[in-house]
Amino acid sequence: MRASLKLRSLFLLIFVYCTSFAQVSKVVNDHIWVSYVGVHPIQKQISLHAEVSWRRNEYFNNPQQLLFRTALSGNIGKGWSVAGGYCFVETYPYGGMPSKSTFPENRIWEQLQMRKQLSSFELISRLRLEQRFVYQPVSSGSTYKPGPAVYSTRVRLMQRVSLPLNARIIKEKVLYATLQDELFYGFGKQIGSYHFDQNRIYAGLGYVLPSFGRIEAGYMHQQIIRAAGTKIENNRTIQINFLPNFSLFNHP
Repeated sequence: MRASLKLRSLFLLIFVYCTSFAQVSKVVNDHIWVSYVGVHPIQKQISLHAEVSWRRNEYFNNPQQLLFRTALSGNIGKGWSVAGGYCFVETYPYGGMPSKSTFPENRIWEQLQMRKQLSSFELISRLRLEQRFVYQPVSSGSTYKPGPAVYSTRVRLMQRVSLPLNARIIKEKVLYATLQDELFYGFGKQIGSYHFDQNRIYAGLGYVLPSFGRIEAGYMHQQIIRAAGTKIENNRTIQINFLPNFSLFNHP
C-alpha cells in the first residue's frame, strides 16, 4: 500500500512538472541594433553621455524599439566614474509575442562604473539602477493604446573584457575583441515573485578610429523572461555600435 502511494505521488509530481513546463511559451526573434553611444568630455572631469539606439526586428523589416538616453558622468578617480540621467524608449509590436500596441517608457537612471587595465586586458564593471515608468497597452474599445504609467525598479550588472589583437593595449588604430555579459533584475512589490528580467551575452570585434573613438560589430544573444516566467524570448541580435569619445568643446 505504501509503495503504491509513493508511486502515485511520484507520477503526480512528474505530471505537475511537465504541465508547468508545457505552459512556458518560447519564441526566437532576429534583430539588428544600430547604436550611437557617445561619451563626450565637456570639462576636465565631466562628460556628456549621448545615446541613440535604432532597433529592428526581422533584420531591417520591422521596427522593434527606438531608444534615446542621456546623462552627465563624472570621473571620481582610479578608474571609477558615476553618471545619472534620463532615458526614453518607444517599443513597437514585434516578433512572436507582440505587444498589443506601440507604447512608450520613461526612465531615470544612475550608474557606477569601474574601468581597469590588467596587463593587455581592459576590464569594465558597471552597476546601473533604473526607475522605470512603462505605459503598457490597455484596451480601448476594439483597439489598444498606451495606458497609465506603471512604475518598476530594475538593477543591471554588466561585466566586459576586451583584448587588443595587434598591439599590447587598446589605443588608436588597434583592432580588439570584446566579450560582455549583462544581467537585468527587477525588485520591489510591483514586480511580483519573478525578479529575473533578462540577460544579454555579447561578443564582437572593434577598432579605434583616430580623433573619433571606437566602432564595433558583433552578435548578442538576448533572453527576456516575461509574464512571471511563462513567456521567454530568445533574440538573436546583430549589433553595430559607434562609440565616440571626442570632446564637444575646447577645454584644458
